[in-house]
Amino acid sequence: MRHALSAVVGLLFAAVAIAQPKPPAIPPTYPTLTTLASLGGKPGATVDVTLTGTNLTDVTQVWTSFNSKVTIPDGQKDATKLTAKIEIPANTPIGMHTLRVATKAGVTAARPFVVDELPEVAEKDNNKKSAPQAITAPCVVVGTSTVEVGDFYKVPVKAGESITFEVLARRIGSPCDPAILLYDTTGKELFGLYADDTPGLQGDARLTHTFPTAGEVIVEVRDTTYRGGADFAYRFRVGNTPGATTAFPLAVQAGQSAQIGFAGPGVDGVKPVSVKGEGDVVYVTPKRDGGASGWPVAVRVHPHPEGVEQEPNNTPDKANPLPVPGGVSARFGEKSDMDHFKVSAKKGQKLAVTALTFEVNSPAEVFIRVLDAKGAEVAKSNPTQIGTRVEFTAAADGDFVIACEHTNFLFGPNEVYHLSVKAVTADFAVGVAFDRLDVPAGGVGLLPITAFTKTNGFNGPVDVEFASPTVSGKLTLPAAANPQPATPLFLPLVAKPGTAPGLVVGTLTVKGKIDGADVTKTVDLMEVVKAGLANMPTPPREVTTQFAVAVVPEPPFSLELKLDAVEVAKGGTLKGKLIAKRGDKFDAEIAVSTVSLPANVAPKFVPIKKGETEAVVEFSVPATVAVGPSVFVLRGTAKVDKKDLTAVAPPVNVTVNEPKKEEPKK
Repeated sequence: MRHALSAVVGLLFAAVAIAQPKPPAIPPTYPTLTTLASLGGKPGATVDVTLTGTNLTDVTQVWTSFNSKVTIPDGQKDATKLTAKIEIPANTPIGMHTLRVATKAGVTAARPFVVDELPEVAEKDNNKKSAPQAITAPCVVVGTSTVEVGDFYKVPVKAGESITFEVLARRIGSPCDPAILLYDTTGKELFGLYADDTPGLQGDARLTHTFPTAGEVIVEVRDTTYRGGADFAYRFRVGNTPGATTAFPLAVQAGQSAQIGFAGPGVDGVKPVSVKGEGDVVYVTPKRDGGASGWPVAVRVHPHPEGVEQEPNNTPDKANPLPVPGGVSARFGEKSDMDHFKVSAKKGQKLAVTALTFEVNSPAEVFIRVLDAKGAEVAKSNPTQIGTRVEFTAAADGDFVIACEHTNFLFGPNEVYHLSVKAVTADFAVGVAFDRLDVPAGGVGLLPITAFTKTNGFNGPVDVEFASPTVSGKLTLPAAANPQPATPLFLPLVAKPGTAPGLVVGTLTVKGKIDGADVTKTVDLMEVVKAGLANMPTPPREVTTQFAVAVVPEPPFSLELKLDAVEVAKGGTLKGKLIAKRGDKFDAEIAVSTVSLPANVAPKFVPIKKGETEAVVEFSVPATVAVGPSVFVLRGTAKVDKKDLTAVAPPVNVTVNEPKKEEPKK
């Protein structure tokens, strides 16, 4: 069976630091996308898109996170450009979705695809305030920030009309840090009508203004520090749209229904939306009767009961009861507002209290104190640390009060937060190197697992798994496993024979036992995703759990590493063979290189010569190599029809031991 990692092997070489001779550099063959973050269309529309990047030939599928129909014209041979027709279903919710391209060589990282109901306008010839581009609300302008200049738009307004000007950039994965400025028709800046880093918008800008008289207004959109370039894309929304910052309540219990309202400037008259807790997150869109929609906001879905703060609770004796585990959505609505919540705990029970604010795009900052039954302070949060969390252990059975106040003493309808309480238990998490992998039809791909985090005394095995009808794989990490970026363990993913080339998108799960109960988690790919979205502060939850597998055609050879032994002493040498199974008519030379070895191990190998089926390999294991289990992974590369094809041998587990001490002579 063939084992491959061709779509990500170039990345893996960059991620794995090994003290050994470097093999010749091989240009990556997996595809990449550099398409602007502002790509998108309207629900019910069919859009022609041009995708840019590298290695965009031999395309097997263009995938979107919504249920689209994609048509790819035949005969495209430009590796840097791909055109496609995307049909967007009429029921597609507005918001940021994602797009990937799969080829016979692998799959791209996810790129944004924005669905918006507003009429779309293209930016053109608008870098002079004296000659602004005329637009009419409601609309969304698709533009790009230019170095050293702003983009200017002229908008007609009516007396008493309220218009929201909003730029989507950081929230859709663009590096542009936008600012909005308003001018009168003479070019004079309108005092106070400026927006930059609007609270809760991850660095984006939004400004709502009611115009007292009819006329025209000039709006400037630019990067805050006048940066720009081809990738500094933005979408400029103009219209009488609600400006919600967050949902309220901020969370709903899984399987339960709730009425969700909104917090933020300009949400008066917006009716609550009924939702049911499904998945990890649901989205709600603020909209007034007969008006255009504002930008959607997220509602988290939690397994425990969720409630809403009930005023008055400004003093401990009026504290709202909160179950353990449980959560509550609250706000600092008035000046000097303090919120109190009461929980019950058993002696010796350790509880964690967490407040979410920036994680849910709220501008609030929370300071937490925990008080015992006599009002004495048991614990408090540290305002200098990122994230607001307190842990305390109950000294006796009884009630405890959680007192919350705004760190900066701010207040208002938008200063919302989510508070949760749960028991501190053993826990685990797993980290992987990539959010995508290629697997050959009828073969295996190897996903590097780079971290196994165990907290609060967790000391058990976990199963890492990917499951779909056509691609699946499972790996048990023993309790003592300690994968690192330089010494990963590998999850083998198997594609069923006969699987057509294309894309399979799902989630990686981790299963283990905590206090005797089965616990299943989804692997969070936050840092990998952020790197592909211009370091977006808070990527959408569903994107950070999205794992993509490209099923690629099977290459004409496979490899197997056979070692003379699976144990070696430090200072010793390990020998073996790399065996190739060749397909019909394939007799090319196969170059051998390393995917993963223990640090400081020095390999020695030669190519598998043309027409031959094996080559001798040798590994020198110096005294500096760490004792314990390790993984040896090699790959082979051959040129077929002027293309480099790669096969990876299944990993071989090797144990490094201390050398045996000689018995003293009698």
